[in-house]
Amino acid sequence: MKVSSSRYTEQAASDARPLVLSQRTSSPAQDSPMLFQESCLGLNAELDRIVLRRYFEHYSPDAGRWVEYAHSIPIAELVHWIMTHGQLHIESSHDTPNEQATH
Repeated sequence: MKVSSSRYTEQAASDARPLVLSQRTSSPAQDSPMLFQESCLGLNAELDRIVLRRYFEHYSPDAGRWVEYAHSIPIAELVHWIMTHGQLHIESSHDTPNEQATH
């Protein structure tokens, strides 16, 4: 399978490895090609974009076909979106009355 030699794995040797969100292998029937699917979240080489990669491979002893989709967004835009649309939860030292503040 391509996964062991993908750009993804080669790049990850020097950079932080991407976070694997899902990974699935299936073979509908004994004589049919195996299907491998993987979704990963990581950073681009410049460390300024978050990249979601979706990889699909049909593999059989005779042939293999694969495709990889890469979606990316600048980190600043994603952080802004999370702050605008995400659910806010605030905690502070005032929430824990038994703890003494250290100065």
